[in-house]
Amino acid sequence: MKDILNLLPVLFVAITMNIGAGLYYNIGAKNLNFSRKIFITGIIKAAIVAGLFIGAAYCFIKTELSSIGVTPVSIITSAIALYVGKALISLGKILGIEVKTK
Repeated sequence: MKDILNLLPVLFVAITMNIGAGLYYNIGAKNLNFSRKIFITGIIKAAIVAGLFIGAAYCFIKTELSSIGVTPVSIITSAIALYVGKALISLGKILGIEVKTK
């Protein structure tokens, strides 16, 4: 459990990077108007997804599901990778790099 708690600030930074890059891209590059409703909705979505990852990691700790090869730390690390990846895609768009995603 301590490992998960130690990674939560990193997850928070990754989510903040993703939200910041998305804001910059939509407002700065696409010249869209800021929408408080969309912003709050995005924060709520990010919190729900992060909560799901944290909850899954907690369930793995409490039920010893780590025996199947997935550890709580790997779950949180996956969440961090997801948000950093999304932020890098937005950064690429900001810099004018075409990023193909499926």
